[in-house]
Amino acid sequence: MDQEIREFYAQGYEDERLRVGGNGRLEFLRTQEVVRRFVGERGRVLDVGGATGVHAGWLARDGHDVVVVDAMPSHVEVADALPGVSAVVGDARDLPVDGPFDVVLLFGPLAV
Repeated sequence: MDQEIREFYAQGYEDERLRVGGNGRLEFLRTQEVVRRFVGERGRVLDVGGATGVHAGWLARDGHDVVVVDAMPSHVEVADALPGVSAVVGDARDLPVDGPFDVVLLFGPLAV
C-alpha cells in the first residue's frame, strides 16, 4: 500500500466518518440496508478493507461469522476485539484467508 494512503488511514478518520455526520451516517445506513437485503440470515462474511469493523460489527450482531482483512494493523486490532469478528492484516490483492465465504464486502479497496 502506498505510504501516503497508510498515513491517511493512520489518522483514524475512517471509523468516525461512517458513524458521525450527515453524509457518512447516510452511507452507513444505506450500506446496511443494501447488504442486509442480499446477505441472508446467517453466513460467513469476508470484509476486505473492513478497517475497524464498522460494518463487521453489525453483521456479527446479526449472527454472521465475519472475517475482516485490512492493511492497517491498528484497524485490525480494533476490529479483532469486536464480538463475533476475527481480523487479520492483509492486502486485498493477496488475501491471507481461506474461503469459502457466502458474502464478500469490498468497499474501500475499490476506491483506492
